[in-house]
Amino acid sequence: VMGSIEPENDLAGRRMSAQLELHRMKRSDLADAWGCSLNTVDARLKGEQSMTISEIAKAAALFGLSQYQLMLEILQPIDSIKQVRA
Repeated sequence: VMGSIEPENDLAGRRMSAQLELHRMKRSDLADAWGCSLNTVDARLKGEQSMTISEIAKAAALFGLSQYQLMLEILQPIDSIKQVRA
């Protein structure tokens, strides 16, 4: 599907949920920003449906982040995060 984030829906959804918590926002805030129902937000956050690029852009604005920053937060593969050892 063009304009959607595909194989990592579940991971992207969980990371978007983490962003909601980090910014002390509710699912209803995301529903308002996306112009959709809570059921749609829940389906996206659970990874049952793909988030669109437009939804990511609207979420970024809600969180006060650039689209690029939010996309890095929700799409960066875990393996690419380097562990720092003391």
